Amino acid sequence: MTPITDEDSRAAMRAFLQRSEVRLSTVHRVGQALLGGSALVLLLPLFLRDGFPKLTTLLIAAHDAGQSPLVYGGIGLAAFLSILLPVVAIYLLVGDLLGFYFTSNTFGSSDSGRTGRTVFNPRFIVPGLGFNDDDELSPAMAEALADGRRDPWTRALLVPANPDDDGWRDRFDTRTFEVWGTVAAEGPAGDDDRLRQSFRLAGIHRDRTLARDVARTEALLAKHVLSIRIAVLRYTKALLLLIATTVATLGAAGLVEHAIRIDPAGGAFTGGVPNRYLYLVALVYAVWAPVAARSVTAPLRMIQRHTPGVGDLDDAYLDRRLTQFESAAVLATLVALVGAVAALTVAGNGLDADLGPWFGAGAAVVAVGLWLLAAGRFLTRPRHLLAAVGQTLQGRDAPAPSEAMRAARTEPDEP
Repeated sequence: MTPITDEDSRAAMRAFLQRSEVRLSTVHRVGQALLGGSALVLLLPLFLRDGFPKLTTLLIAAHDAGQSPLVYGGIGLAAFLSILLPVVAIYLLVGDLLGFYFTSNTFGSSDSGRTGRTVFNPRFIVPGLGFNDDDELSPAMAEALADGRRDPWTRALLVPANPDDDGWRDRFDTRTFEVWGTVAAEGPAGDDDRLRQSFRLAGIHRDRTLARDVARTEALLAKHVLSIRIAVLRYTKALLLLIATTVATLGAAGLVEHAIRIDPAGGAFTGGVPNRYLYLVALVYAVWAPVAARSVTAPLRMIQRHTPGVGDLDDAYLDRRLTQFESAAVLATLVALVGAVAALTVAGNGLDADLGPWFGAGAAVVAVGLWLLAAGRFLTRPRHLLAAVGQTLQGRDAPAPSEAMRAARTEPDEP
């Protein structure tokens, strides 16, 4: 076997970096598409601008007429959760994209001299690009590169060439001092240090060897792949939730609008909201609950369906980071279902003395059955649902090791 020389190794590392640039650009195009897609939340006011006033009219009129609190309270709870879930999904998607595009680690940053701790200073995830002059250039070319870096026009891109612009220098010196505790000389005498700190803020490390560039690129690609995996799933869940919520809100608003048109008082509902409209609006949200639960669980099922023979679907729920929002959303749809079913049952009783109770109870049973079909697997892990809600509210994945993890760590090793 022919031994691998240093030149062969450098050529292989350069080829790897070229392939990595292509891969990074591909992943960033996906992130760019998700960033544009996160603007879906702007569609809510566009499609639902009449829905909120009409539903509010329904709820206030039912309250003022002394109708059952279970009816207008259940409808209000279901409507609130139906709007809240897609907004939360978009909010979490924006957080995922910020984690995709930014990092809290600046290459080469040490503990601050003033605080004695690592300083949080977020920067763009892709660092600035520095040339590997230590192991890539001959002495003559290294000197030529150093001379080019000393060129005033080049330095002026980061540090003003005007020696009288002390206002910028003072602001920059204050910034770097408060971030890292560095002290630059006053005036143009400290421009060399300001140039180094500018590169430092851009994530360019002084130790720019080809081997270290390869190592950092490996870690950078891994971070991008891990982040985009969660972001794409979050985006699909938010999109499906938004569709379900839009249809439900438009349907409920249409029913209220019809009730307003036929009301003798012009929508004041002085005698209360007719029970048939309360019943139909509650029915809309009773149907929305299982549809929404099915929507947030659909992406993983679709992925598993397109890759058969790779395990059971329940295996995906072992990764709580992957299913955190999904589990919390399913619990929220259950709460909405309870409110809608309560309103449905009470409003159904007022439809007809004989058949009204059957309408209410029958529709409630169907809605509950649909929800069980949509989210039945979550009934076996109620603690997982509650933990997912807590993690979503806290904004972090695992604030402490689980009891199972603690037990596994304390188990003695087998001989």
